Amino acid sequence: MSSPPKTIRNIDVRKQHVMSFRETWHLCIQGVKHRLFRSALTLAVVVLAVAFFMFLLSESMFERAVARGVTGEDAAARASQVLLTKMLSPASDAISVERLAALHARAAADGAEDAAAEFTGATGFAGERVLALAARAAQERVYAEWLDALPVGKRLILVGKRTGRAAFRHMIENREELHRQLGIMVDVRVPGRLEGLDAFLDAFPAYEKEMAAFTAAWNAAVAKADEATAAAAGAKEVDRWVPDAPPDAAEAWRASLAALGFRFGPDDLALMRTQLREANEYSDVLDALNRPALRKEWSTKFRETKATSAEEKMPQLADPRAAQLLPQFPAELLPRIAARHAVAARLALLQDRLAPVLRAKTAAFGLTGRQIFLLCISFLVCMVGIANAMLMAITERFREIATMKCLGATDGYILSQFMLEAALQGFFGGLLGAVVGFVIAVARSGLAYGAHLWRYFPAGEVALCFVFSLAAGVLLSALASMQPSWSASRMAPMEAMRVE
Repeated sequence: MSSPPKTIRNIDVRKQHVMSFRETWHLCIQGVKHRLFRSALTLAVVVLAVAFFMFLLSESMFERAVARGVTGEDAAARASQVLLTKMLSPASDAISVERLAALHARAAADGAEDAAAEFTGATGFAGERVLALAARAAQERVYAEWLDALPVGKRLILVGKRTGRAAFRHMIENREELHRQLGIMVDVRVPGRLEGLDAFLDAFPAYEKEMAAFTAAWNAAVAKADEATAAAAGAKEVDRWVPDAPPDAAEAWRASLAALGFRFGPDDLALMRTQLREANEYSDVLDALNRPALRKEWSTKFRETKATSAEEKMPQLADPRAAQLLPQFPAELLPRIAARHAVAARLALLQDRLAPVLRAKTAAFGLTGRQIFLLCISFLVCMVGIANAMLMAITERFREIATMKCLGATDGYILSQFMLEAALQGFFGGLLGAVVGFVIAVARSGLAYGAHLWRYFPAGEVALCFVFSLAAGVLLSALASMQPSWSASRMAPMEAMRVE
């Protein structure tokens, strides 16, 4: 008996479909929609962390921008008086050090040669010589500040009770003992290390002589400027003569000082005449308010219950009653002085408030060490929260993972899908968090600084803050979801199917 013929079955094995990025993206969107509550929880954690990050960054940028702007305003308001003092008052070595150290800081922004020209004409020093001296002056200030910042006990061990340049001379004379003591003080950080300090001390004697020669040359030019000013102003005080002098006489005086090498152009003279005139008007009104007879009349006219100082009366100069008490001044002058006083008082208040901001030692993005520590703690807590939310979301999807693996999904594909979902939530959470943090920072800084915030608004820096905050949200979500995603991608299909 013959066997029946065998049936041959053809098994058609087709090439496995490879999911495109578009299809994977669509799958991620559907996964987020189906688990909307869990996704919202993850999103909320990212929003809170990034909002805190953006708030700290933005507020730090606002503070530093306003501090720089207010400092610039104050310098511009005092520019004429500073220039007059510089040209007509002899300088000490300490003043020369401060001026040259400031020159060294400006050289990078203004250009070395242009910055040095402020001193080359009056002293006769070449530009390269002035710049080299300025670099040494900046070093002297760094090491002087380092000594001042040392604890009292360690400072006494290193230099005793000596201050200023006497401390540097003592360090030069006792170099071996200095090295030994600094070797013991392991917690003391020397600027530029011990080698940099030794190089500064080696060059200090020659630098000190060079600085003395610079100061002497500058003071010689100042003495000639004093003579020219006395000849032009006569017995009148220069700050009173300059605003009221005939234009030709004032220009001739300016030209005589410029010929001595001082940087004193026509625009500087025009600004000086304006600023000194305003300062004299303010001073005259202040003197009038300080007169005993007027104080009594003022208290009666304004019905004051307690005596006020002349500065406290300044805001009331816009009141018509003030013009009646001060008829010697033009009526339109008093409101202008009241307005200028309000601006100056606001500027002084902001300077006092922001002075610690400019003095504070900052690390990345202008944040202090304390702010960075708080930021790291918040990010750590945020990562734990995101990791927990992602772990719960992945646990709910074990059957889905098993099904995907049975259909041919690889470990790498599952890992990339979960990471993409986390990055997607991190992106939108980072975007929303950056907006929330920025709005809070603007509201708080706007209340504190008013129009100064918008006048000095650091748009470029804020844009960078947005970029970094967004990147922080994505990175935070990706890192927090890495371990749960990796565990899910490595699960065997049958093991995932057994999980309830």
